Amino acid sequence: MPPGATLLAGNRLTAVQAAEIRFDGGVFWGVQYHPETGLDEVAGALRRQADSLVEAGLARGEDDVEAYALQVDALHREPNRRDLAWRLGLDEQVTDERLRLAEMRNFIGALVRPGR
Repeated sequence: MPPGATLLAGNRLTAVQAAEIRFDGGVFWGVQYHPETGLDEVAGALRRQADSLVEAGLARGEDDVEAYALQVDALHREPNRRDLAWRLGLDEQVTDERLRLAEMRNFIGALVRPGR
């Protein structure tokens, strides 16, 4: 992190997930992820980017991408399906909306705090 930055969030995989950076009179918040994006939107993005995923060698074909997207869709509909979360390599930081959006709630709360 740059000098003077404040760590706002981290997790088991990435020490810096969100930070506040003050520069030239401005206050900037940055995140390494998109907490506002639900799993249903992730599934749609996978489908839209199927060709790129195949080209990058992350899937063998569009059928592989679709099979993965179907699992992501299913987990969106049933976020307590630990079997799907395990298969997809996700944990409650993604599947539990309350936890996934915690940083956004904190950010909004910090913006409206007097003296900020």
